[in-house]
Amino acid sequence: MTLDPQIIGYIGIIVMLLLMFLRVPVAFAMATVGFVGFYLINGLIPSLNIMQSTFYGVLRSESFVAVPLFILMGYFAYHSGIVTNLFKTATKWVGHAPGGIVQATILGGAGFGATSGSGLASTATLAKIAYPEMIKSGVDRKLAYGAIASVGPLAVMIPPSILMIVFAIITQQSIGKLLIGGLLPGLFAAVIYMVMVYILVKRNPAIAPSVAKPPLEERLQSLKNIWGFVILVFVIVAGLYSGFFTPTEAGSIGAFVVFVMLLIMQGFKWQIIKDSIIQTITTSSMIFLLVCSTYVFSYFITVTRIPTNLSNLLVSLPVDPIVILLAVILMYLIMGMFMDMMSAMFLTLPILFPSIIALGFDPIWFGVMLVFLVEVALVTPPFGLSLFILNGAVPGSDMKEIYRGSIPFIVADFVIIALFILFPEIITFLPSLM
Repeated sequence: MTLDPQIIGYIGIIVMLLLMFLRVPVAFAMATVGFVGFYLINGLIPSLNIMQSTFYGVLRSESFVAVPLFILMGYFAYHSGIVTNLFKTATKWVGHAPGGIVQATILGGAGFGATSGSGLASTATLAKIAYPEMIKSGVDRKLAYGAIASVGPLAVMIPPSILMIVFAIITQQSIGKLLIGGLLPGLFAAVIYMVMVYILVKRNPAIAPSVAKPPLEERLQSLKNIWGFVILVFVIVAGLYSGFFTPTEAGSIGAFVVFVMLLIMQGFKWQIIKDSIIQTITTSSMIFLLVCSTYVFSYFITVTRIPTNLSNLLVSLPVDPIVILLAVILMYLIMGMFMDMMSAMFLTLPILFPSIIALGFDPIWFGVMLVFLVEVALVTPPFGLSLFILNGAVPGSDMKEIYRGSIPFIVADFVIIALFILFPEIITFLPSLM
């Protein structure tokens, strides 16, 4: 008996979810289900051809070169001291304001996003640099936990964002527009966090005492310590926005610039260079395997016609498209509470993305929104990965306090999501000018 391709597709999705529940690595689960499903529909030879062409064709793509280059740039930036200097300078300028040291952490986290591209790396770095300073200044532990856990993941929004690049490759969208599209929303989210901290501290000044305001001369002198950060941001953002170079060229130039800064600020240290290269290879390999597996799974899902039928169904529903969009956002938020959101994104994009486009939503806007939902999932209990990284990076930390500290920032995230929906120009303005 020959099963209908749609039946095979639904069985494949169920098996995929079951394998994820059994904690089979997502990349292996997607590749296996995709290969077997494609085999059942089209036979062995086409399935083998799909595997060969996908893993070779995708990895030889020039677009993928940007991923390891930006990752390498982030590791070089971490070891060079750029982030430490940025945090110290931010403290000089805003430390005297209500919740000043927390505000400096938010600014430092947003800045690190412009040199990292990895939300988890940013969280771990801020935990090592900012947390001891906040506690020393008398900041409530829960507020310190929440700030670091929520601000660290902003790196997935602010260019260069590795996740934006991956989304662009999977959905065949413009990498440059997606990277620039995350700039204003990332900075906007940082501002909302700062406003929320200001309100919390105004209501209860004891949770974050202000530090003494340094003289103007001292604050001006501190600006010379962020020369590396300013140069790097200008090179990457200005180059991408103007179209002077491609995202791949931006990655290579950025990595080279930060490498020179590393030599200037730290000297030639072979161990740092070796560790950065090894960590880059490890992280890039994981991302490449995930993307290739997603392509295989996507080919399988496509031949079942499930995405096409789902798109037709959603478009024909007698409700406003915004209602369907809200349902999709709610689905991602719930998924983020219980599973790795990046894996969920890879799993659902082949199925949902055609429907979103069919409903008339801008693909760049949806891409940035989806990446922000990944950022929210990183801090959403009970399985927010950023919360666990913070717990491991801060000795003696309590998960209950980390959970409680993240709640005000999650509320702020909901406000940000609402504003992105009501005012999509926050996301689309800069890309529309490119």
